[in-house]
Amino acid sequence: MRQLFLTLAIAGTLSAAKAPETIAGVITDTLCGAQHNMKGHSDADCAKMCVKGSGQYALFDGQRVLKLSDQKAPAKFAAQRVKVTGIVDKKANTIKVTSIEAVNQ
Repeated sequence: MRQLFLTLAIAGTLSAAKAPETIAGVITDTLCGAQHNMKGHSDADCAKMCVKGSGQYALFDGQRVLKLSDQKAPAKFAAQRVKVTGIVDKKANTIKVTSIEAVNQ
């Protein structure tokens, strides 16, 4: 009986683990989100400057801004269309990033 309970508990834990998802969008920052308004600067420059301040890199998928766990890799993709793969936490609006790749436009 104990072994059956232990097997069911492990199976339940494994099935509750979230699978990685791939989401397409634009690398932005948490301060500007979907729209950059820094006059005289490109969207990429704006995102990088915001991150140097108190912002963090994020993915805008057309509907929501998802904060990225990896704050180094997105820098080279600022304001570019990408595909981000990772574990999405919809309640916290975050992605635990496993990979980021550019999308050809």
